[in-house]
Amino acid sequence: MDAKLTSEEYAQILQTIEMFEVISQAEPGDCQSYDILKEAYLKIGQIEAALQVSRKLAEAYLNMGLYSSALLECEGILQLAPNSPDIVALMGEIESRTAPASGRNGSHSSDFGLTDDVAQEKPSLIAMTNGRGKPPAGKTFETGKETAAAALEASGDDGNEHFAKFLTFHHIVPEDEITSALERVQGTNRKLAGQGLAASLLDELARGGKHEIDALLSSLIDSTKFGYVPLEYYDIDRAVVRMLPESLTLGRLIVPFDIVSRTMMIALCNPFDAAAKQAVQSSLDYHIQWYLAKPAAISRVLRDAYRLDSRD
Repeated sequence: MDAKLTSEEYAQILQTIEMFEVISQAEPGDCQSYDILKEAYLKIGQIEAALQVSRKLAEAYLNMGLYSSALLECEGILQLAPNSPDIVALMGEIESRTAPASGRNGSHSSDFGLTDDVAQEKPSLIAMTNGRGKPPAGKTFETGKETAAAALEASGDDGNEHFAKFLTFHHIVPEDEITSALERVQGTNRKLAGQGLAASLLDELARGGKHEIDALLSSLIDSTKFGYVPLEYYDIDRAVVRMLPESLTLGRLIVPFDIVSRTMMIALCNPFDAAAKQAVQSSLDYHIQWYLAKPAAISRVLRDAYRLDSRD
């Protein structure tokens, strides 16, 4: 356990673990939940539990076709547990799937077949980097957007119910308030049409005046360990925002706000929207780093990017 943790922080991490264990069982493909779980176990010194979660994360990446991400996760496991034949076997399975597409014909490097750009990163298990996978060979930008939009529509889950359960579980918002707010948000979002902006559960909770948006975000960041970005201070290129389909940006309040090398930074206000996050990862040929931002700031960026105010 981290010696710097207070008893309150330790108890909070245990609550986080309990909550995300439930979420990961309900949503076995939610890579973000596995990431949070892994980090939480590491913070309290439960290395073996963290390794088990990391193995599940690698398998989830593999099932999603995010082969680079899966290989990186396996590399992280081997840093802490070098004698893991099952992980080496898993890496062999990943390589066998990627070899035909890459033309390597089964050749192996000292990095277990990692491509040069990925091998240079050498991540540790503790690193919280998401969405390292590339789209399948031959996927164009537009077909990636179309595939993501179709997958999102088919999922039918916007993550707001998981979000509501999390806020209640951690005593951030009383259950009666969260239930009524959730109903209003779901009702609004069911009626979305054209270029309408989705409603945010955080915004709805703050609307009544009982909760400050800053306090809600602070509690959420403390509980999930998500990074935060003050999006209102960013000068964002419209073209970057519109690299995602409107079903993700306008329909889920998700905003790409910066690109550095092969990494894209993306802001959202619902970290439990697993279907949207998977759709983002499948539509972009970038590493993805997720950040929380104020719903109002995200809405402002989207209004500007799509010039919505000029149509009001």
